[in-house]
Amino acid sequence: MNISNSLILSDSLLYIKTILRGRGSALLSAWAAPITARCDLEGLKPGIYEIPVNSLPTPIPFNNITVEHTIETISFTIDTIIESQASIMVPLQGNLKNGYSISDVVINDSLFIIGPRGMIETTEFVLTETLDVKNRSNSFSKQVHLAPHSPLVNLSRSVVTAEIIIDTTVERMITNLPLKLIFTPYQRVTSEKISLDTLIVKGPRSRMNNLSKGDITVRITLSQLTSGEHNLPATIILPDYVTPVYSSPKRFAIKIH
Repeated sequence: MNISNSLILSDSLLYIKTILRGRGSALLSAWAAPITARCDLEGLKPGIYEIPVNSLPTPIPFNNITVEHTIETISFTIDTIIESQASIMVPLQGNLKNGYSISDVVINDSLFIIGPRGMIETTEFVLTETLDVKNRSNSFSKQVHLAPHSPLVNLSRSVVTAEIIIDTTVERMITNLPLKLIFTPYQRVTSEKISLDTLIVKGPRSRMNNLSKGDITVRITLSQLTSGEHNLPATIILPDYVTPVYSSPKRFAIKIH
């Protein structure tokens, strides 16, 4: 009760397990019209609160009923309501016609989300329903519904228009990509090779024409490994809609001192 309009309950216990004792007819009436405990939130600020259950007023409209709570306290979180613009991600399913690739998914509609600060600030994107691209070879637009979100979050719209850009698929070979080793200041590392000799990737022609070595990361993380000799594969991080076809070498000989 009485929570400020600028605040919201982002985490709370709405039901308390209790034991009711009394006459059968009164208990049946209580079952049909559940008893409600009242928690007054007037004047509270954002934060985590814990309140003894016995301190909550619990009006009982039926005679000769006693209430015994099975927990001693309830906890809840109050957060500030904020509004933020959100990115939209469209999941795709199905395979395009052979020789074609997704070049981009464009959404020109703006989306704003309103809800608890802690939830909004950690929301990277909002999903839509899955869109089928099976056997497609030409770019197209389609309206898609936004996927169900948390009941604590309100979306400024429920439908967006997604433009799927499709292009012909091409392959490209890139050589001598630098190898990035990630390790702690307490490790001393040596590697027989310092680059990936050959990488073949495929993707939409429009993206492949502008692909450069700086768009690709080849790395190996060593920070959790013990001293000694290791033979490790590299992680290859590529731009969106570009996929690896072949790489050499497959593994790297690295020594941690």
